[in-house]
Amino acid sequence: MIVRFRSSQLAVRLILAAGLVLGIGISPAVSAQEIMRAPAAVACDNLLLAEGATPEALLADCTCPPKGCVRTQGYWGNKPGVVWPRGYSRNASFFRSGLTWQQVLDSPVRGDAYFILAHQYIAAVLNIGAGASAPNSLRSIVLASGAWFASAVPGTCVKGACQLQRSWGSVLDEYNNGDYPGAPKHCDED
Repeated sequence: MIVRFRSSQLAVRLILAAGLVLGIGISPAVSAQEIMRAPAAVACDNLLLAEGATPEALLADCTCPPKGCVRTQGYWGNKPGVVWPRGYSRNASFFRSGLTWQQVLDSPVRGDAYFILAHQYIAAVLNIGAGASAPNSLRSIVLASGAWFASAVPGTCVKGACQLQRSWGSVLDEYNNGDYPGAPKHCDED
């Protein structure tokens, strides 16, 4: 049997493999439950949350059908009347940034990979928290991003720095727009 990957799938796997080989992954300081508050309702979701999951397990995608739908960071950040999923607050501190989640979404990117990734990370976490499924390869990017945010601050990734984080932001943007392979499509507008 010949398995063909879209170029974006191959790129995602290469980015993840590079990040995992370099030790960028799950940090003991940031647990999977803290980052991924969505319940693990199907067997494929349990794979990532399993204690001692291997890099191979993190990269494996299940064959479960996508559930729910996703929305962009603009939806979550620009509509004050939108209720965020349970457990998330616009006014909560965003890691070590000195800003709230809403203030991060309101911050202009201006080429800073910290904000490029943060905007897409927040949308992905809120989408998953709202019940959208996510392939394990995508979840591993969310976990790696959370671990990176645990030690990073705004302003450290300007002028082309932090290419891995920029790549993660692109992948999460693909997910949030409903274009990530094996993930849910974009929600119909309410």
